[in-house]
Amino acid sequence: MPGRIPIDIAGAVAYAVRTDNYLQLVPAPPTPTHGTRLGLTGTNVSDWHAKRQAIEACFLKWSDDSQKTKPVNRLMARLAKEFREFAQPLLDGIAASTSLNTTDETVFNVVGDTHHHGPTHRATPIVEQCFPRMVTIGGGEMAEHVRTNNSSAKDHIFEEADGFEVAYSITDTPTVLTDPDNAKSKFFTRASVILALGAPNKGKYINHRERWVFLPNADFDGPWSASQSDLIE
Repeated sequence: MPGRIPIDIAGAVAYAVRTDNYLQLVPAPPTPTHGTRLGLTGTNVSDWHAKRQAIEACFLKWSDDSQKTKPVNRLMARLAKEFREFAQPLLDGIAASTSLNTTDETVFNVVGDTHHHGPTHRATPIVEQCFPRMVTIGGGEMAEHVRTNNSSAKDHIFEEADGFEVAYSITDTPTVLTDPDNAKSKFFTRASVILALGAPNKGKYINHRERWVFLPNADFDGPWSASQSDLIE
């Protein structure tokens, strides 16, 4: 899942340091370590620590203009790339852990697959409607924000849903999306996301409808929102 680890060098290093510090904490027995609780092996944790040490050491040189040579720049970029490639699959496992809590989510910048879900057994479909808002951010990308209508919170996922689905089409002029069930769609577990629609679509319109999703049973997904059209810039 893109977006968990910052793409900038300083952000990636800060992420590696923060998450490794968390994994290195040793709680009082019999409480397991965070790594064990979240399903990581001892090797996973030791490898995470080694990569943190390497990227942090290189960052000290990279941040010093007197040492920031071309080889250092190349090494810094390589270490950051290797850390992302190493961590991403482990983050998928962390997000799926039934032991995940809100502190884990904040530290690792993940949204859990289970801990904050609504009831796993429903007798009726979700009736709450999804209220979306799209904002163009340039380069063929749109920022989408969703919320319910019954809360003062800004962007948030309905508490009984696992996320939201956006169905969309891209056209030259604003067009009503009449059949969202058979349109292109994406599913998200976050309430604020980026839709990368591509620079070739600049000047066109994205026609979209959204609904809350209940993953255990698609028949219980919420109703589609009204069709909206927004200019892609």
